[in-house]
Amino acid sequence: MRHILIIGGTKGLGKAFCTAMNSPAYKVTVIARSVPASAVSTENLKYVVADVTVAESLKAGLEQAVLQSGKIHQVAFFQQDRAKDNSWSRKLACTLTATHNALEILQDHFAPDGDKAVVLLTSIASRFVADEQDVGYHTAKTGLLGLGRYYAFKLGALGVRVNCVTPGTVLKDEAREFYSKNPELCELLQQTIPLRRMGTAAEVTAAIKFLLSPEASFITGQELVVDGGAGLQSQESLARALTNNAANRRQK
Repeated sequence: MRHILIIGGTKGLGKAFCTAMNSPAYKVTVIARSVPASAVSTENLKYVVADVTVAESLKAGLEQAVLQSGKIHQVAFFQQDRAKDNSWSRKLACTLTATHNALEILQDHFAPDGDKAVVLLTSIASRFVADEQDVGYHTAKTGLLGLGRYYAFKLGALGVRVNCVTPGTVLKDEAREFYSKNPELCELLQQTIPLRRMGTAAEVTAAIKFLLSPEASFITGQELVVDGGAGLQSQESLARALTNNAANRRQK
């Protein structure tokens, strides 16, 4: 039975991925700083409490995961510093340093045989400036792309593939109420996406599952952007389109 390790699987896309992989077909271990009271460990799903920004805690958590459920086949990184004080050092420690430390430790804990894979969750803020996010977030998510390429090369000899998934604007469960209260913003966002709708957590999860699966057995060191084509249009074309749409609404 394949052992899937999820770093930061109690909120957002990490939680959605955890739910998608919670199956008798897998052993799943979630490592998180804290575990919600509603999260219950089962025979196939285990929660391990560890602070990924503290090297000793991270190492102990990873070793506990292996001791409980065996060698690792797949790893997905979702951890994110959600503090509101926008600490540069904490953003980099949680996203970049923790991922680096975990991959260094895990080299001795991957399964000896079969397809093995790692996915790092980046962000569209690695390509564009998102005013709602701070500089530490942008830098950390951009750094993951370089980290992913480096470890794809370094871990290749162990049969471990490493790829990145970069989601665009996603309608996560936690954001549904916000968008329902701001329909004009939601409509405007949809106009900027060629597919004319927002993505879902399930669609991002599907991309991650693919890159972790044997179906992607010869794909490594790559970035898969899941944004509905939002990054395809030039700024001038987008501005013209939004201006025309606004004019059409006024005429109606």
